[in-house]
Amino acid sequence: MGGRGSGPGWVTLALVGLACGWLACGGTETTDADPGTLTRNGCQALTCEQQGLECGTAIDGCGGVLRCGTCPEDEVCGGGGVPNVCGPAPCTPATCASARKNCGRMPDGCGGMLACGTCAGGETCGGGGVPNVCGQASCVPATCASLGKNCGGVQDGCGGTLDCGTCPQGETCGGGGAPNQCGRATCRPFTCAELGKNCGTLSDGCGGVLECGTCPDGTACGGDGVPNVCGIPACTPLSCSGLGKNCGFIPDGCGGVLECGTCPEDETCGGGGGPNVCGPASCIPTTCAAQGKNCGTLSNGCGGLLDCGECFSGQTCGGGGVANVCGSARCVPATCAELGKECGGVPDGCGGMLDCGTCAAGKVCGGGGVPNVCAEPGCRPFTCAFLGKDCGTVPDGCGGMLDCGTCAAGETCGVGGVSNVCYRPPPVCVDRDLGNALPVKLKGSTRWATADHQASCGGGGIPDRGLLWTAPRSGTFTFDTARSAMDTLLCLKREDCWGEELACATGGISYGGGARVSAALEAGQRVLVVVDGATAGSFGKGDFELHIQELAATEAGHCFDGADNDGDRWVDCADTDCQGEPFCDGRGCADTDLGSALPVTYAGDTAQAGDGFQGTCGALLQHDRAHLWTAPKAGTFVFDTVGGGQGNALYVLTGCRGVELGCSASRTAGKTGAPVVKLVLEKGQRVLVVVDGMSDTETASPIRYTLHINEYVPRETGRCANGADDDADGRADDADPDC
Repeated sequence: MGGRGSGPGWVTLALVGLACGWLACGGTETTDADPGTLTRNGCQALTCEQQGLECGTAIDGCGGVLRCGTCPEDEVCGGGGVPNVCGPAPCTPATCASARKNCGRMPDGCGGMLACGTCAGGETCGGGGVPNVCGQASCVPATCASLGKNCGGVQDGCGGTLDCGTCPQGETCGGGGAPNQCGRATCRPFTCAELGKNCGTLSDGCGGVLECGTCPDGTACGGDGVPNVCGIPACTPLSCSGLGKNCGFIPDGCGGVLECGTCPEDETCGGGGGPNVCGPASCIPTTCAAQGKNCGTLSNGCGGLLDCGECFSGQTCGGGGVANVCGSARCVPATCAELGKECGGVPDGCGGMLDCGTCAAGKVCGGGGVPNVCAEPGCRPFTCAFLGKDCGTVPDGCGGMLDCGTCAAGETCGVGGVSNVCYRPPPVCVDRDLGNALPVKLKGSTRWATADHQASCGGGGIPDRGLLWTAPRSGTFTFDTARSAMDTLLCLKREDCWGEELACATGGISYGGGARVSAALEAGQRVLVVVDGATAGSFGKGDFELHIQELAATEAGHCFDGADNDGDRWVDCADTDCQGEPFCDGRGCADTDLGSALPVTYAGDTAQAGDGFQGTCGALLQHDRAHLWTAPKAGTFVFDTVGGGQGNALYVLTGCRGVELGCSASRTAGKTGAPVVKLVLEKGQRVLVVVDGMSDTETASPIRYTLHINEYVPRETGRCANGADDDADGRADDADPDC
């Protein structure tokens, strides 16, 4: 292209116009003749270059039209004020108001200057530290960087002018709409919603600040680790070392469980009297019932965990102010004094842990058999649950007294002829209203109940329990008594005791004394669930478990709740739907995880345990307990229940419904003839050790037992005081000729 401005082309055009005249040179015609050639009128046409033109359309001086091209992206034709010559786009000058300035002079961003006024008395322009804004403090000149400017001249706020430079090729000063900033387009700020933010402050991407609000109660800005997003603050779990524990499992305070390791060969977890602390003595675990708890997770005082169940609808665990007891109000942590504890660590019922101190010399924590209570080692006291008592005070068998609670309204303690058992005068049509809770898992007993109901499939004259339940929504629901330690009958009646019978069954569960029925119900429909004895003979009354579930298409995902969720009579890991569940190896159904401790001495009882297992030896419909144990090394190991005091069956399984590796049963558990199983195991092999009752042939009776696990030796010599049958010959300690 030719040079810009008034060059020779303009002069030539003028001369040609004067010499020829517009008409003489064809001014009335438009021609496409090549520029620089003579037209038919003898006129010589000019080119764009000869005229110094760069863009747009022009005349060639001979009546023709020239097309001189287009400008680059950052320029417009005539933009610099010269027709048909490319130049920068027009700049929009700023104002004092748009720049939020009220004093002094400042560039308008387009080459001009703004006069923004003067300050009132006592103030100076830029005195508060903000350029061109009235303030009290001494003026500190701004910089281009502090003003966010990078081109043109800018007032420094203190009467001076800053030279902020020039823009790179392709940009103009103020071209993006921001004065004294290089750019092309106007910046569009983000919104909180576009950024996915809902709290706090952050940049809008154009130099401004977004205020994205505050978070509701219980959450914090960035609580989940995402900046400027409301979330629940992360819980910091406790550690084994922080709690002073070195074995077994304990809650971590954040809903998880800590595995604190195993003890040396000559110690057991909790053996020294301190829960979850290795020691030489035997630890006696507590139970939920013994502590009067019915929800949440507790330590059993011997390295294991107790699952005390869940609360019904409308209640929370500890909600009534009593730790690990269902209630409606906000949880108030218990104290050591309220729990009657005086040593060791104890859950406070609201997710925390209490440090209840240490014992005096001569006493150990839990030494008397009561977890977290100082006592001399020796006597093992009974619990109310083991004795089957639920009211008043009874001796604990060790010189102390047990407080077994009070009876509900309408009941009297011991009046029915059974001491320390609540009695309600007959008839008792409804024993309890379960509301509309779903799912339901309820443990109960018909031992002291009255015979109030008669069903089409039996139950007349046999003690029973009537339980009201309301369907929370429309659907098909299953009712079963799986794991019951009695031969149960299950009946459904519409609305109340005198309603139409909807279903009745005396079986339908693959093992134990369970029965199962199902019914399609409407939302809000109420039914009476009757748990009765299937026979008036043996095991016609006793302890039961009631489960109410919405009918599921498969048992998968429900493999450890004790219920028949899909109504096919197979429960939990016995159902083929659960065959792929890894915790069916024993982890999901064990009452206690003994880890890989060796040797093991574990004292327990089967009170309110339910009938969850059955070996090839022993008795039917008895309470049982399952213990998970992992072999710490390859070898031959001996499992026995010497010294438990009551007959039992002992069997070892490969999982919850696994292969039976060994089974032994005896009506005695003394030093001779107690159940004993000897097995060869690989290192890391996990087995489920089940202790089952068999002390009563008429009803399910809880037993107390002591489980030993030791490495096998050919002779008892040298192990004559550990209470175990180390050589698996049916004789222990001084009853063995080896000793």
